[in-house]
Amino acid sequence: MMMNKKYYLIPVLMTTALSAAAAEDTVDQRVSQLEQEIQLLKSSSASDIADRIKVNGFFSVGATRSNNDVGYVDSDGSYELDSLSLLGLQAEFTLGEQTSVVSQLVAKGEDDYDPSFEWAYIKHTFDNDVTVRGGKLRVPLFMYSDFLDVGYAQPFIRPPEEVYGVVPFSTYVGGDIAYDVEFDNSTLSLQAFAGKAEEFGVEYNYMYGGIIGWQYNNLFLRAVYGVSKMSVSTAGSYYGLIPDDTDAQYSGLGLKYDDGDNFITGEFTTAKADGQISNTESAYLTYGRRFGDWMPYVTVARLKTTDNDERVGQYANFTVDGETYTLPTAPFMTAERDAYSLGVRYDVMSNVSIKADATLINNFGDTVGLINYTIPANNVDTATLGAKNDDSLVYSIRLDCVF
Repeated sequence: MMMNKKYYLIPVLMTTALSAAAAEDTVDQRVSQLEQEIQLLKSSSASDIADRIKVNGFFSVGATRSNNDVGYVDSDGSYELDSLSLLGLQAEFTLGEQTSVVSQLVAKGEDDYDPSFEWAYIKHTFDNDVTVRGGKLRVPLFMYSDFLDVGYAQPFIRPPEEVYGVVPFSTYVGGDIAYDVEFDNSTLSLQAFAGKAEEFGVEYNYMYGGIIGWQYNNLFLRAVYGVSKMSVSTAGSYYGLIPDDTDAQYSGLGLKYDDGDNFITGEFTTAKADGQISNTESAYLTYGRRFGDWMPYVTVARLKTTDNDERVGQYANFTVDGETYTLPTAPFMTAERDAYSLGVRYDVMSNVSIKADATLINNFGDTVGLINYTIPANNVDTATLGAKNDDSLVYSIRLDCVF
């Protein structure tokens, strides 16, 4: 007796069903495996990005006041909190073993805490240890240029105004190249920079210069020279004082000595430009002595203009509150003054310090002191065009932190 053909189909159908079920299980397993691999890739990518980013920050809060309204370092007869207070964040993203992007965002009290980028550049180090940077950078004219906003990295409450107030801008757009030469007991640092900047309606074009530094044990010596072309817009504060494409030169010498107990730092600078703008010579010297976490310090600073004869009999138009006045330039751009600071720094912990100091400025001679480089200058008696005050005493206290 022959079996019905439909019974022959049962094994075939069973085999097909089992094969389909097995295939479905294989697909599900593969999908699950792919999902796991995707999660691992996401986790690895997030971890890799996190490893490439380094973020740190700094902040300062302080108060300052003066015994009069001369306006030295933005102080007056009442307590002022903004000029010494700020918050900064710095991030570095590593693109490769030798390439990174660095940015520094700072919100300053004197700018109503509006954040702005002080640094934003890309950096690459070649195999021969030459480092090149391009973007928005600090103007490297001073010993503390790279730490200008980081109060904790400075021995004093603020860098001496007689030196650091001469140049009205602190950043530029351009690039630099640096190389360190290592010797047995010392290091020679070479740096060249070029770019342009703009501040208070003044354009600093074709700016370039070079720096040489030498580190030997506890002693560091530094020399800098820079040049630029200055042009002033009609709305600029210095319009009428500086011809277009005015040549300007800056030079400086600096030293720092730190043996752990004794701390000495100082700078001597010259700034020159054609026209009625002030040519200056300025310097300071700071000495501090550490006693554990305490370091009392004293600073002596000096500023004077060196082109006074060129302003004799010269006049310029000055705009004040929308009104334009024709006035002699000598009372506003000729100056000399001394500054004496006595202060103390206390390191609360490894990343927090408190500093307090008192600064006396005097010895204006026959000038108004060129306070804060405003036009018309502060401390001017409008009736006599002489100094309203012969001196000013400023008190300051500041808390600095890095994190």
